[in-house]
Amino acid sequence: MVNAQHHLQLLNTELLQVRQALLLRLTESNNLIHHALVARLHKHNPEQWLELLQKQLGTEYQDIVLRLEQVEAAICQIDIGQYGYCCDCEEKIDPQKLLIDPTIQRCSNCESNL
Repeated sequence: MVNAQHHLQLLNTELLQVRQALLLRLTESNNLIHHALVARLHKHNPEQWLELLQKQLGTEYQDIVLRLEQVEAAICQIDIGQYGYCCDCEEKIDPQKLLIDPTIQRCSNCESNL
């Protein structure tokens, strides 16, 4: 059985960490566009960051933007009551897989078919 509330706490903590890490990377960048983006991000609700980031950042930030997307998707699944179910076949995801990575979206069968 998946404890969605426990996972929600973990995901919210990771969400804050990913956002802070992203801001740090952008702030430490030598690119003035990245500094302007930091200012824009501070003016917007963090829930709108993904849209801004996807339009403004190149592939060098792909890893952190992808993780932000995964964490936000998992939180959304908890909110709608679909957390722990495969996004393709709707079967339950192995709880052990969710303990390893609470952002897992697919069961083992569907993951291996990708």
